[in-house]
Amino acid sequence: MLYFISKLYGLGAYLRRKLYNTGLKKQKKLDIPVISVGNLSAGGTGKTPFTIFLAKKLQEKGYRVCVLSRGYRRKSRGTLLVGDGKNIPCSWEEAGDEPFLIASEGIPVVVSESRYEGGISAIESIKPDIFILDDGFQHFQLYRDVNILLIDATKPFWEDSLLPAGLLREPPEFYRYADLFVVNRFSRLSQEEQKEFLSKIQPYKKPFFITEESIQGLTDRESVYPLDILTGKTAGVFSGLGNNTQFFQFVENLGKKYGFDVAKKVSFPDHFDYREFRLPEGPLYWITTEKDIIKIPGSIIKGHNILAVKYSLGLKEEDYRDLEKIIFSEKIKNKAGVD
Repeated sequence: MLYFISKLYGLGAYLRRKLYNTGLKKQKKLDIPVISVGNLSAGGTGKTPFTIFLAKKLQEKGYRVCVLSRGYRRKSRGTLLVGDGKNIPCSWEEAGDEPFLIASEGIPVVVSESRYEGGISAIESIKPDIFILDDGFQHFQLYRDVNILLIDATKPFWEDSLLPAGLLREPPEFYRYADLFVVNRFSRLSQEEQKEFLSKIQPYKKPFFITEESIQGLTDRESVYPLDILTGKTAGVFSGLGNNTQFFQFVENLGKKYGFDVAKKVSFPDHFDYREFRLPEGPLYWITTEKDIIKIPGSIIKGHNILAVKYSLGLKEEDYRDLEKIIFSEKIKNKAGVD
């Protein structure tokens, strides 16, 4: 039954792409270049941390960057300025958790059901040089100049199946609509697995870049602490992600490295609203993600000793320079005002 439903799902995805590829449905274009960061999977592949990394690198080069997002499960409608790079005039409930997290990094963000309308609003209010379209691989209504496809090395699209049998939102062969691949979580593979992964990705004949993971410590939203404050302690872990199991394993590996025990695991649905929730007694500390902790009231953070892992993705400088050359190809140099 799941196989049959997956086939129907794939047919729907194919027809939807075809409507835009044949021009039966028209894409809207913005005068500012749009870089899409997305994936084929419904599970987390590191889109938010990579979006933050890319936006900050472009800001370092002097570009005014704005992230366009739908604001999944936000408690507002229409077009909303989440942050202008300095101020965040709304709550995470109004913005959506991921846009709010991006804005908290000093990156302008606009959310809207219509990313085109959001872009028009941003051009008027923020005057950006470049847009980053968050989770944009399946958002066909807005024309994008560059398509970046993120791949989770621990679960690449060629090893997955369409929903609901697997986690793919589109057929694996739709990788061809990407201009380049960005590979996350490669370091979590064994050496043998890494060799196998590289042998599988190369035949797709797309430029690909492998990110590096970095952990800056733990935060309660007020201060940052070193990971060794957990040494010899008992901790619990919880999250509300698309793939909680992966985060739990990540924290367990940290426990082995820093000498703390993960005694309890609590899984919540993706984009969970934490205004009313309970954690079991026992652990001295509770570990979660930055995406989760921004939604938890300060009194609960303090009461349960909740700490979020400060986690980021990046590229080696030479790899980023190569990626930037692809992004600023001839087709968008003029739009972005690049020499």
